[in-house]
Amino acid sequence: MSATNAAGLGVAVALVVFMVVALLFPERF
Repeated sequence: MSATNAAGLGVAVALVVFMVVALLFPERF
């Protein structure tokens, strides 16, 4: 896996985690 693919995957995972947390805990935002 290249560094670019790893970075892209990390950003995608971070966005998904952020959306899930925002949906589960809306009072935090």
